[in-house]
Amino acid sequence: MEYNEASAYIQAQFEAKNKSTNKEIYCHMTCATDTTNIQFVFDAVTDVIIANNLRGCGLY
Repeated sequence: MEYNEASAYIQAQFEAKNKSTNKEIYCHMTCATDTTNIQFVFDAVTDVIIANNLRGCGLY
């Protein structure tokens, strides 16, 4: 199986598990040894967590 095929399959599996319309799944393919790319992923996750917490408090 090619990388793109495998990546699309894995992404579809995660998206199929999401039964809540108000929860988003953000998919970003990366290589764990690419520290710049990993930092991007961690920053994106942090942004989502903070935004969800602010939204939950009525501040966003």
